[in-house]
Amino acid sequence: MEDIRKGQVIEAAKKCIVDKGLSNLSMKDIAKEAEVSTGIIYHYFKNKEDVLLQVLKESFRSSHEQVMETVEPLETPEEKLTKHLENINSVPKENPDFYLLLMNYLGEAKHHPEIKKIVVKFFRNLKTYIEEYLGKDLKSDARMKHLPIMIYALGLGLGIMWTMDNQFYDIEEMETSIKDLIFSYVNLEKGR
Repeated sequence: MEDIRKGQVIEAAKKCIVDKGLSNLSMKDIAKEAEVSTGIIYHYFKNKEDVLLQVLKESFRSSHEQVMETVEPLETPEEKLTKHLENINSVPKENPDFYLLLMNYLGEAKHHPEIKKIVVKFFRNLKTYIEEYLGKDLKSDARMKHLPIMIYALGLGLGIMWTMDNQFYDIEEMETSIKDLIFSYVNLEKGR
């Protein structure tokens, strides 16, 4: 029951953050959305900050799981890279709240060391994962070593832009453009 209640509160807090923003969020809002008393929330979480940190961790965990479920079963670096690039567009389409939550937390990261620590860990873990599936030669190539960061930055920027204005660009066409860009960069580098 504890895990169910915690999950219920985390989901309610996510919805409240998306609807109201972090700066306008109260424990009463979360309790109302979760249909529990504030006392129940304090039973499972130390304070509002604890709830917010758990929301951030859960959001990153579920995003990471999506990548792992779709990319990890594939065998070659090329297959993994292709699927990862496809995931760049699937996150804002299938889970638009992820970017809305992320933008709220990024705004707080500079002033909140624990939030910054979680965000930086997420970024570093994704960079490391991309490095691993692309292979060990990546680190020895001066320009290719930046490819994981470029992939992540491209995905993050596009995800934020599309979440803010899904008419800004055609997300389906962008998937082809992303693949063309990254694979032409990789192939140019291999040819050097």
